[in-house]
Amino acid sequence: MPSMSSHRRALPARARFQDLHAAEALVVSVLRLWAEPLREPDRQHPHWQDGMTAAGLSNDAAVAFDTLMRIVLAATTRPLDLHRPPCPSLGIDEALLLDMLRLAQQGQHGEAGLLMNDWLPLPGVRMAMAPLCVLASALTRAGLLMPDPDAEALQPHRTMADRVDRPRPTADRGATLLH
Repeated sequence: MPSMSSHRRALPARARFQDLHAAEALVVSVLRLWAEPLREPDRQHPHWQDGMTAAGLSNDAAVAFDTLMRIVLAATTRPLDLHRPPCPSLGIDEALLLDMLRLAQQGQHGEAGLLMNDWLPLPGVRMAMAPLCVLASALTRAGLLMPDPDAEALQPHRTMADRVDRPRPTADRGATLLH
């Protein structure tokens, strides 16, 4: 049986937000926007659901995402490494969520649960797997597949111009805060 570490993403290859594929960038952006009101409850924040709607995801996907993250926050065994929206680097737990979604999209629910066990005790994993799978299915139906880093490693090197599914930076990243 594969170990949990065999499913972890090699973070150096995807340590930067700008290196994410479109589906990954959407999930990380939604996650960061979802977490912002928890950090600064008195400020006005963009609606995290707007990105999901613009990407063609149903309300079920937004409900599943919100349910998943509420379960995680209620039962997590440790602080989560989630970065602020303008941060150019990728948080460890942001990458972990992407890996869980990729595994769920590939039908590897047990492996996704093993990764989730890094966040939650077993009863929490049992509760959170259903919304994770609903979200993964909604992303799949919308054509938003999480890329497999192992499969990409086997492909010949492509330049940024060859990657049509990568987000393009629109702001000066030199002036942004890291966290």
